[in-house]
Amino acid sequence: MTPKHEYVSDADAGFVLSTLEPDQLAEAKRIAIPRRRLRGGELVLLWVLRIYVVFMLVIVLWQAWAATR
Repeated sequence: MTPKHEYVSDADAGFVLSTLEPDQLAEAKRIAIPRRRLRGGELVLLWVLRIYVVFMLVIVLWQAWAATR
């Protein structure tokens, strides 16, 4: 018999996880959660952050290279 899983709201998720026994928590973690579909603004924000990280990485590498000369 397959266990029946009930859906819990985000507000109650922290409470539910804190009250589970270790073996129950391990079983709950095995349930696959699908990826969230991001909307336009969220995607733009993530791409801006990625570009910023690459830009800062280039600056740090340039500064390290300049310091060794």
